[in-house]
Amino acid sequence: MGRFGPTRRKIPVPKRHGVRDPLKRLAEKEAANKDKINNPPKEHDVQEVSNRFKRFMALTKEVNQPRQRIKQKKEKPKLRIGNTVIEKRNRESEESFLMRASKVQHDREVEGAFGVKFGVEVQHDDRTGAIRVVKRKGIEVDVMLQTINDEKAAKTKARKLKAVEAAKAKKALITEKKQKTLEKQREEEDLLLREYQYERVPFGEVVKEPPTLHTLPRRATREGVARPGSKGLLLSSLLETKQTEEQEEPVPKKTSKKKGSEPKLDLKGKRKKLPVATRMKIEREQQSVIDMYRQLKKKPKQ
Repeated sequence: MGRFGPTRRKIPVPKRHGVRDPLKRLAEKEAANKDKINNPPKEHDVQEVSNRFKRFMALTKEVNQPRQRIKQKKEKPKLRIGNTVIEKRNRESEESFLMRASKVQHDREVEGAFGVKFGVEVQHDDRTGAIRVVKRKGIEVDVMLQTINDEKAAKTKARKLKAVEAAKAKKALITEKKQKTLEKQREEEDLLLREYQYERVPFGEVVKEPPTLHTLPRRATREGVARPGSKGLLLSSLLETKQTEEQEEPVPKKTSKKKGSEPKLDLKGKRKKLPVATRMKIEREQQSVIDMYRQLKKKPKQ
């Protein structure tokens, strides 16, 4: 591209549509020049008038016979609202015409709503302006719409009944739950009253023995029932023997050097994060306890 346009100008060339049939082209040319050349007269002894003279005669005839001006009737604007056609009146403004059309449209809408409500049709006669009310005939569409509306009403009614039943069931469940809690509270209160009941002894009554208590006081030990944490386990005997052996062993004297003392290990967290030696030690102790438990299980019960 140059500064003021393309540097190389494209020369227009006619489009090539291929080689046409020469005979066909010759026939078209002869048909075009048929009335221009080699056109003999229709009659042998008659000399025809030229076309220019014919045009001249036609012009003189038009001048002698003046034209009759035909008044073209202008079509007035019209609006169709339903079956009624509203035409613009003479010397009526466009605004008043549109207002009249909107009023007619409103009247037709009101009449349509009235006909749907009472099942009638309002018919108008544009020539005379008479209004006639005719009863509407049964239409299949109305029946179909009525059935659809009935089905919808039945569905909504069933949904409402279902919701009411669900609410009743929920309410009954809540009341039952409340009743159970109240009964439980009453039972607890009765139990407390039984536990802390005072016996009224009238004056002068002879008592031969103390009263028998059916309920034990709090933190009392029953016969044959162990307290929590005091139950004897299978490994308790082994642990006791181990503790006695440790007590019997002589306690080594404390050395003044602090270098030989082993540092405390942090055994919190996961086992895989501990050092290898500590982990092996813990696993060894665990395996020894499991073996001891298995030996105890194998021994016959005395």
